[in-house]
Amino acid sequence: MSCMLINNYFSFLWIIASYILGSFPSGHIFTKLSVKKDILQIGWRKTSGSNVFKNIGIWQGTLTGVLDIGKGYLAVYLAQYFGLAVYFQALAGVAAVTGHNWSCFLKFSGGRGIGTLIGAFLALSLKLLWPSVIVLIVLAIIWNASIGTIVFLMVSLTLAVQSNQFETIGVLILGSLVPIFIKRLSPINEIKSAENKSLLIRNRLIFDDDKISGLRIKRIIKGLGWW
Repeated sequence: MSCMLINNYFSFLWIIASYILGSFPSGHIFTKLSVKKDILQIGWRKTSGSNVFKNIGIWQGTLTGVLDIGKGYLAVYLAQYFGLAVYFQALAGVAAVTGHNWSCFLKFSGGRGIGTLIGAFLALSLKLLWPSVIVLIVLAIIWNASIGTIVFLMVSLTLAVQSNQFETIGVLILGSLVPIFIKRLSPINEIKSAENKSLLIRNRLIFDDDKISGLRIKRIIKGLGWW
């Protein structure tokens, strides 16, 4: 009984540690070091690798993305290494995603959580990750990443149920829905003052933007002069 209590106590401590690990603000740090700016005041005001990549630089965005994925992977991998129950392994991934989105080092600002979620997913099941990521990449190219993310989550959850991995992947996906979609609504104070609140909420939840996004592939072709 005492051994079980110790294991449970350590498991809860690791959830907290995973949140702190996820809070490591790689995008903020790379931006500050390279261009002396605050990424939270640039672009869509998030520390996500995509924001850093688009508005700061290729190498800064790439490194940010790699480290964001690494945070999620390490949180779950170490939970596995310590022998935590699979349920706590998945919750460690959720905690890392939450830490990334609301970093304790950035006054609870942060990113979008997708990279960190993918890292946690990778540690739990590469077999289920790759088909889900392919869907995300294809839709991100054709339409946009926000739509791709929604379908990615749906496909991942479906695969988790079909492969009897709901205790790991299912818990990870369902637990990460809250921090991912709440983050899409930010900044919340803009919604409070909006004339059409329901429209703004819909656009942010679906398109992660204040307005409906058109097909990305169409914009790319038009930009190349092929349209």
